[in-house]
Amino acid sequence: MNEPENPRFHPLPVHEEPEAVRLRTWVQLVRTFYRIERSISATLAEKDLTMAQFDVLATLRYSEGLSQKELAELLLVTKGNVVGLLDRLEKLDLVERRPDPDDGRSNRVHLTSPGRQKIEMVLPVHDRLVLKTLDCLGQEEVGTLRRLLQTLDQSH
Repeated sequence: MNEPENPRFHPLPVHEEPEAVRLRTWVQLVRTFYRIERSISATLAEKDLTMAQFDVLATLRYSEGLSQKELAELLLVTKGNVVGLLDRLEKLDLVERRPDPDDGRSNRVHLTSPGRQKIEMVLPVHDRLVLKTLDCLGQEEVGTLRRLLQTLDQSH
């Protein structure tokens, strides 16, 4: 029997128990996510944005004037990070907080003109990278993957 060239390589068993398949699938999902995230983060860094900053700008592009609480619920970061994230984006003149006309205790978050320009410049670059990443899958496979991920998401 031929041994693999890489001594750390261990071929998968021919038959795996259902629990083992689920665990290995989880590991593959996490590895895949982190590889894709590193690629996107590197591309965004070239545009002087972090993934979290991009997320805020992209969210506000589609939902201008959200409250900080509403924004926190939509972002891919923890709610505790939102205040600091908005502070940094304000210092960069990419977003601004405006008093909520209906609730003086809260603010609404808006893109500034430079913030709008930044997201309009970066979004197509981001979208091309995401599309290129998913290009290895057929349209039906993408639909299946999306449905499976939605099912997984809704189960928690």
